[in-house]
Amino acid sequence: MLAETLSFPVDKPSVYDALEVEPIYDSSIHLDLTKPINVEFMSDFGYSQSEIDACPSPLAVAGPFRVLSDEGVLAVKSVLDQLRSTAESDKGNRAPNYLAGGVYKSKFLRDLCSCPVIINHMSEIAGTPLATHSIPHQQIYVNFSPEDISKAVDSWHIDSIDFDCVILLEDPESFEGGHFQYFRGSDKEAAELFKTTVDDLSKGFPVELPEDRVATVQNKFPGDAVFQQGSRVVHRAEKLHKPAERTTLVISYVVRDVSFEDLNNVEQMVRWGHPGTPAELARHCAWRSQSRLASLMEGLSIETSASDVVDKLKFAISDVEKLINILKVKVE
Repeated sequence: MLAETLSFPVDKPSVYDALEVEPIYDSSIHLDLTKPINVEFMSDFGYSQSEIDACPSPLAVAGPFRVLSDEGVLAVKSVLDQLRSTAESDKGNRAPNYLAGGVYKSKFLRDLCSCPVIINHMSEIAGTPLATHSIPHQQIYVNFSPEDISKAVDSWHIDSIDFDCVILLEDPESFEGGHFQYFRGSDKEAAELFKTTVDDLSKGFPVELPEDRVATVQNKFPGDAVFQQGSRVVHRAEKLHKPAERTTLVISYVVRDVSFEDLNNVEQMVRWGHPGTPAELARHCAWRSQSRLASLMEGLSIETSASDVVDKLKFAISDVEKLINILKVKVE
């Protein structure tokens, strides 16, 4: 049940200004894609077979591998230099210095996110067809170095989206600490260690996990990346040991197979309150339900019982109904 890629919105939130001068994206110039050196699966992290089967891919983490060429790194950094003044700070335990809404502010970043060359490469790594994320404010995030280095670049958490690619933009030799790390265990194990629930893991936890359960990714060059099923991998960007530039570009992807439960945490996204979020989520949920309904129209057996029809229709529109209930609470 594969959905086609959702088109980009016809307009943008009025609070965002688009760059007037920036590079023109060219995959033949700005990419240097290689295969991951290391690949780990959910089974390696202790997930049960039933938990793995409920996900669109058994993959946990892959990397490091090269994504951006030297020219691509320079082009991205030239764009981010112009956007740095629009960075924000999370009020909780997550990233203290991040950029949101990048695809609305920069056509270069938007074209990078929607590049079919990258998407095909990431789909091959994931083992499932992916697409440009259907929620634009989730298509790209940028984490800058925190001004206060006593804080992690991003605390332990799971993502509120399916899959993402975390690209380092600086030479790893130019800073100390600040590594991308992941917990070699399940979300339930991490929740127990944090004394919280799996549902709350996206909020971030600035504590330490057992060292023997933590893997540290050793990037070699600017433009190197890690790809992960972020909704199932507990990860962080550790503290810097001293002040330095350390920037990551995080590109998110959505699963095209809408027969799986939506792993995007739309309830959490509503709480974040990024400009345009209600309409973005409406388009996302309508896209999923439309694809399910289309599959139902095309493949439903004429001999399907009334009770089965009810179940299939409920499943088809479940994402829309869920969002309606979430937004009703917000407006009431």
